[in-house]
Amino acid sequence: MVSPNTVESVMTSDVVTVTPAMSFRDVIKVLRRRRVSGLPVVNEAGKLVGIVSEADLLNKVEKRSPDAYVLESRWHRLDLARAEALDVASVMSTEVITVQPDCPISLAAREMHTRGFKRLPVVDKDGRLVGIVSRSDLLTVFLRPDREVRADVRRFLKLAGTRYRGRNLKAQVSHGVVDLEGSFDERSRCDATVRAVAATEGVIGVRSNLTFKVDDTLR
Repeated sequence: MVSPNTVESVMTSDVVTVTPAMSFRDVIKVLRRRRVSGLPVVNEAGKLVGIVSEADLLNKVEKRSPDAYVLESRWHRLDLARAEALDVASVMSTEVITVQPDCPISLAAREMHTRGFKRLPVVDKDGRLVGIVSRSDLLTVFLRPDREVRADVRRFLKLAGTRYRGRNLKAQVSHGVVDLEGSFDERSRCDATVRAVAATEGVIGVRSNLTFKVDDTLR
């Protein structure tokens, strides 16, 4: 069973790929036909070996002057090589950030945001491509039905009642917003419960009416 909290639950598994031997012209045709800005590159075993993007291919269009490379850096030499490329292997980026299917959605979202990526390839433990996850895929978690979110939140509240000695803990969910009621002895346990509920996949916001007897955070 696929966990709703992982990349596997939202990724696209029917991924359009190209091979290292594909010609420059053919990969452009695929990009145009599929209306995408980048494609995973896989070898004969289905393992991810790189990514080819419109940015990689644009070096050919620029047709840089040799004068631009008088003071060559590693990146200048790489750009020049890509401008002379005839196939995918010569133009693709081989330093690829990936995630695995069981990666939490929150971590994948953080990786995308931090690095400014629009998508991440998903690979299994052997490096084989099994899917791709995009920004829009990650946002679908907020479309989880309220009944599913409510079930997850109530399971946690049951645990909090035992672990944190919470009393009369209740939750209502409407359009992804959770209303909490109940009480705790200590504020720290009350706050921990709110944070855990807010981190539940599909929760857009939390309105807390939880109460506590002692503010132990001031100690």
